[in-house]
Amino acid sequence: MIQVPSVVSAVPHCDTFCSVQKLNDYVERLRTDPRFQVEVAGRSLGGIPIFHVRFGEGSTKALYVAGNHCMEPIGGLTSYSLLNLLHQNHSELAGADVEWHIVPCIDPDGALLNEGWTQKPFALEHFMRNFYLQPLRDGVDTSFPVTYKNLSINNEPSHEAKILAKLLDAIKPDFYAALHNTFAGGAFFFSSRDIGAQCYAEIHDLLRRYNFPLRAKPQYSEFLRSFGQGVVEMHSVVKHYDFLARTLPNPEEVLGGHGYGGASWDYLEQIKPDALIFVPEMGYFQHPSYESDRQTGRNLRQFKLRIEADSKFVAAVMLQEWEKVKQDLDPASPLYKAMEGLALPSRDTIMAGGWPVSRYPSRDTLFNPEYDRHMTEGEQFDACIVNDGLKFLAFDYQFLRLLEGSTRTPAVSRAIDRLEELFQAAFADIAGHFDLSRIEVFACDRLAAIQLGSSLVALNSVLGKGMS
Repeated sequence: MIQVPSVVSAVPHCDTFCSVQKLNDYVERLRTDPRFQVEVAGRSLGGIPIFHVRFGEGSTKALYVAGNHCMEPIGGLTSYSLLNLLHQNHSELAGADVEWHIVPCIDPDGALLNEGWTQKPFALEHFMRNFYLQPLRDGVDTSFPVTYKNLSINNEPSHEAKILAKLLDAIKPDFYAALHNTFAGGAFFFSSRDIGAQCYAEIHDLLRRYNFPLRAKPQYSEFLRSFGQGVVEMHSVVKHYDFLARTLPNPEEVLGGHGYGGASWDYLEQIKPDALIFVPEMGYFQHPSYESDRQTGRNLRQFKLRIEADSKFVAAVMLQEWEKVKQDLDPASPLYKAMEGLALPSRDTIMAGGWPVSRYPSRDTLFNPEYDRHMTEGEQFDACIVNDGLKFLAFDYQFLRLLEGSTRTPAVSRAIDRLEELFQAAFADIAGHFDLSRIEVFACDRLAAIQLGSSLVALNSVLGKGMS
């Protein structure tokens, strides 16, 4: 069994997240260490190597993969920390009965396009102005095929997802840590099975040690079964479909509209059902209003509709400007593809709501009885910052990035001026509900320690089962 406190106390200090170059340079150094086996599992569409590093000969195979979503850099720092500690021959890791497999960055092309904010101390403005996410059908954990009821997403997995699938086929890990992270708030965890109260207590102790908040209501907890405080079962498109079907007549239109497919863990569950899959998530910052139960005295439905109306206005202007300038833009640009394939709403979407305007369609907001009540400060923060409002404004800023990198035709220049003013006003409206100076940004190495430590607690549940 791995003594987790000993490991997390040795996590190296970092002021920013790891760049793709830093990760790849470090992996190249490991080639000279005979304890490591380094292979290029494949290359990204941009030609960047995707490394697979192996260490140890234990009876339990553990796979750590970072960069499953390209705009989530905490996992890259976690994988760097794990490699660093193995390289230093940390006794708790090197001596464990584990065959370690580590993919430091499965989507280097996407990670590079986020380095405008990941290589600086975190700030909301840096994040929004330099955010990137490709169309979901081109992502790693959103492109595996799904067929369920009226939903049929039969697209092939993305190029990088196919590389990961081949690794899963070859390794068939007993433990799989998909190193995702969320945007804001404390830590929460997805698990493919209940790993027991003792493990949850150890994870909670780890959070207390680092004075790190535990998210009381994990993402998607409205329809995922709870295993323990801050721990829920794995998310899947199938479970999401059944949840949406409670209030929407055609949930396949919401989930399938942008090619929202399955994840790598869905694939692993098919080829190795007994594998433990664990996803440790946490945000970049915390705010006193986050998950606050203090009442605002305002109706939740009314507030959500107002935020959605503002988002629809922004979306309508974007669509209008897109029609004016699209002939002046480079369709081969990844930002162009991100706009056309994900971030740019259709007229029907603007009217109906839903991605990429709001988290759920307007019909859900209007008729879901759960929303007809007084709103807490936490729910207000969620609507403004986490799941609507600011979240979708970050997607919108990709349009501005595309324009600023394009030839300055008169139409492009006018669109830049219009969108800059529009986005700044939208951000000010959202920020007007909160004192954003009270945001606490979490130190990068603190995030890596929490992600690595919690995953090792989960891994111990597999090692302990083997010992018993």
